[in-house]
Amino acid sequence: MHKILILEDDLHLRATLEEELIAEGFDITGTDSSDNVLDLTFEQRFDLYLFDVNVIGMDGFSLLQALRESGDQTPTIFLTSKNKTTDVIEGFGVGASDYLRKPFEMEELIVRILRFLLTKKEYFISEDICYYPETYQIQNNGEKLTLKQKEGQILEYFLNHSGEIISKEKILEDIYEGEYITDSTFRGYINKIKSAIGTAYLRNIRGEGYILETV
Repeated sequence: MHKILILEDDLHLRATLEEELIAEGFDITGTDSSDNVLDLTFEQRFDLYLFDVNVIGMDGFSLLQALRESGDQTPTIFLTSKNKTTDVIEGFGVGASDYLRKPFEMEELIVRILRFLLTKKEYFISEDICYYPETYQIQNNGEKLTLKQKEGQILEYFLNHSGEIISKEKILEDIYEGEYITDSTFRGYINKIKSAIGTAYLRNIRGEGYILETV
């Protein structure tokens, strides 16, 4: 079930949003304060944010900018009565994924939400560890880590072959297509992945290769 965090200080509108989105099968958390958002996003992971702009605490634009600067790339849709072109530009400038002017139709909002949630790709290594291949980002117990491209490609390859023993040669053949990679460079990639997700999940099998096991 996808989890959505709503920041909206209009109690009637927030209640309507929560009721409609719960009926659509989403897990909803709602608040009227940007301070609460910061606490909630630190404590748990959400799949999408719906933010008003004029709210209690820092405004929605400043809030999203702070989240983006902390490495949080969760898709975010602004729902706001700030409808000037300059407002829209500012919203996208701080990292918005979409911008919907009030008043809006619930059907349109749901379509926009699904556009992000149905295309979002993520891998759960454990309940607390998730990998987002589009940004090479790992979220591990609330801490966000970003891998380099090659490291991310190797991790995604392991995740697509979870539970299988994979040789170094097979990885190089499938990912690098024969490109020469030194042993020290390859070990560096593996060690960075282990450091990011924990050695309990990615293990060496002597003489055979590596195995990644998810929970």
